[in-house]
Amino acid sequence: METTLALSFAAAAGLALLPEAIAVPRASLRRSPIAYALHVAAIVFVCLCLLLVTGRVRFSVFVAIALVALLAGVSNAKYASLREPFVFTDLSLFSQLFAHPRLYLPFLSAGTVAAIVVGIAGVIGGFIADTPMASRPFGAIAIAAAVCLATAYLLAARLPLTLNPSDDQKRHGFFAVFIAYLLNGMKPATPRRLHDALATGPFANGAPQSTPDMILIQSESFFDARRLTESIDPAILNHFDTARRESVQHGELAVPAWGANTMRTEFAVLTGIDQTQLGYARFYPYAFVRRACVSLASWFKQGGYQTKAIHPYYADFFGRERAFKHLQIDRFLDIKSFADAQRAGPYIADMAVAESIIQALEEPRDKPTFIFAMTMENHGPLHLEPVQAGEGAAFHTLGDDARWRDLTAYLRHLANADAMLGRLLSALRARRRDTVLCFYGDHVPALPHVFRELGCEPARSDYFIWRNYGDAPATNEALRAEQLGLALIRALESGLPSRAPARTLHPTTER
Repeated sequence: METTLALSFAAAAGLALLPEAIAVPRASLRRSPIAYALHVAAIVFVCLCLLLVTGRVRFSVFVAIALVALLAGVSNAKYASLREPFVFTDLSLFSQLFAHPRLYLPFLSAGTVAAIVVGIAGVIGGFIADTPMASRPFGAIAIAAAVCLATAYLLAARLPLTLNPSDDQKRHGFFAVFIAYLLNGMKPATPRRLHDALATGPFANGAPQSTPDMILIQSESFFDARRLTESIDPAILNHFDTARRESVQHGELAVPAWGANTMRTEFAVLTGIDQTQLGYARFYPYAFVRRACVSLASWFKQGGYQTKAIHPYYADFFGRERAFKHLQIDRFLDIKSFADAQRAGPYIADMAVAESIIQALEEPRDKPTFIFAMTMENHGPLHLEPVQAGEGAAFHTLGDDARWRDLTAYLRHLANADAMLGRLLSALRARRRDTVLCFYGDHVPALPHVFRELGCEPARSDYFIWRNYGDAPATNEALRAEQLGLALIRALESGLPSRAPARTLHPTTER
């Protein structure tokens, strides 16, 4: 019996290399012995766990192989849209798949969905067709599974990894890298390393010496799309251009995300921590924020500020509601605060976010405020949005060809983001209270097919830091996302003396 099981599971490990071969980027077969051994240990562990539950040998082998195929197919769908393979933290987002299917399911191709359906049917059929073992040695199977798991932990710790998923996958293979990331990343050392980095981060000491109101806006998928082609109407970002001319500082922003994974850029800006300092937490940092920690928000709180977040989507998405409390954001206005707000496409309009910010500034209070607002309007999938014939002419001269439908939808929302800026700038210029506005894009949009057609591959977003007080020439400086908070603090402190008395705010002066 033991020999039969060993041969069956060895065959499973070998056969699992076949579906793994479809994973992109392609992996070389010339891998280290550690990578192959980790692959085998993980497959055998899965087989043993399934055998423990079902008692069916052939079914366990089939499901283990099908699991690799499923992960590889989902990874390919992610890579096609976001240029990154499936990583272990993506497992934690499966609950979001069912709660917010529009954000995920449309990125799966018809072929991938069909393969998943066939696979599920095969699993059900395999379970029915296979017969359970006459005698199942529970103890021996459990011990063997534990040995495989312990072996996998040891191998994962020894596998040389760069934490660049694409490079690691090319070198070691998809499944071995996925398992290594999972086992290494779920160790207690991951949240400990993150909190140690935050404790010594740039916002760990000090507090504001002046008290202007502070607005930080993260604009969904915003970047200066005019860099793509001269065919895009330059006037589409008129207010953005004005803000840059009047700004203290502006430029391109290198962000740790492409097409999605907003929380990586968000976390970098709010903490000032480079992703290389986060270890395995870099892929989904909010998942590992488990206690109160230092952030840009806490730095403002040290100076007597009230801290607030505004986001016209669900507070539990990405675990923001929990993470923001630990980052010391006192109040979070989510989609419940936008029940009657204007929409633009499937999401709350950027203009509604602008009105929410203005309303927050006008609320009676005796403290300066730090507002972190995140827009949602330009979130994909853009290919699901209707585009009318001739609509593209308002934004570009590329015509109505189907290749440019998604670009037209994107530029429509980009123009709305610019209108939001116009509304905010007008309101802030009229304020008697000193105010700083920092605006940046979280990542470029997930439009790989459009970028291929235009022969470019943008990766950077844009930012500016503007204030309604003080005189300073605008400087153009490229930054990394984790540097933006410090640049914001420099701009905050470098202006002329505030027109409002320091640390004094009277509700009647807001208008």
